[in-house]
Amino acid sequence: MSTSQDSSVLITDVPPNAREDLVPILEESFEGWYLRHSKRTLSEIGLVREAKVNDERAGLIMLKELGNRLGYVYYIAVARKFRGKGIGGKLLDRSLSYFFDRGMQEVYASVEEDNEESSRLFLSRKFKRTSRSELARKYGTINSFVLLRKMLIVPGEIILFRELSPKLDVSIQSTSI
Repeated sequence: MSTSQDSSVLITDVPPNAREDLVPILEESFEGWYLRHSKRTLSEIGLVREAKVNDERAGLIMLKELGNRLGYVYYIAVARKFRGKGIGGKLLDRSLSYFFDRGMQEVYASVEEDNEESSRLFLSRKFKRTSRSELARKYGTINSFVLLRKMLIVPGEIILFRELSPKLDVSIQSTSI
């Protein structure tokens, strides 16, 4: 199990049999299709990390390796009480370090077009917008289709990516998490 401490924020991996306690954070963060999908993903995805503040659940992040040295941030959710306190940023920063340490070259995410808070978070961590057509040019039509299916991008979402080259940003190198 991986653990990281940053001031009063403790970030740990959550095993599949202990994830049910994170559902209330999802219920505060999502609705409709996103809520249903986030709950299903929570139980099925390989890596979930939670942030705790003073032993209280503050947020979570779900991560997946897509193959070909590509990572994906499925969901970031922060409990209402802890929003605006940098919890999402700490979770994302640790995730970028995790992907970097695992040899990933790029990390992808998607957000609803009107989700300004999530967009700002990812853009602040040097993510850039991309498109389906750019993915097709980069990976080929069939490979980009497979990649998009793994990401489960739906209409109304924008696709974001970040390169994890040490030449671009050495600040994400391992922080011993």
